[in-house]
Amino acid sequence: MKLLFTKEGLRKKILSAPDGEPTAGNVGIDESLAKENAGQLGERNVVQLRIALGVLVRQLRVRDGLSIALLASKADVSEEELRQVEHNPNYTARPRLIYQLSQFFNVPLTKLSQMSGSTIAVNRQLYNEAVKFAAFSDDLSTLTEDERVSLDQFVTVLHQRAKA
Repeated sequence: MKLLFTKEGLRKKILSAPDGEPTAGNVGIDESLAKENAGQLGERNVVQLRIALGVLVRQLRVRDGLSIALLASKADVSEEELRQVEHNPNYTARPRLIYQLSQFFNVPLTKLSQMSGSTIAVNRQLYNEAVKFAAFSDDLSTLTEDERVSLDQFVTVLHQRAKA
């Protein structure tokens, strides 16, 4: 799995930190690697995965009765980043955000990383299930019973091991 940040990028971030101690949340994504990833996966596929990620985060948040502000506080992430993930399929989520959401919602980090477009290797089954999930999910203030079932089924798929 190839991440969208480099050792050189991390080194620059460390050297530019005002107090000499950068936090994990300040890791910058190498935009050239992000563009390379989009080119290899296909821009349309990356956008579809990010749409699915936004729907997933929004539905998990709604399922748990959380506002964006409350989720941001509980998961220790930025409200603006959450809004971007939920509503902007062209936004590349930072690794720290993906990690925090993975921990908070107990969803595998590798799957969320793939859905965010921050890895080049994407499991085809995950891609198909993510697109199907997003296509059959509506953006409502509460989840219908069908949406809750669909969400639970998709979370189960995320927890399954990839077939060799």
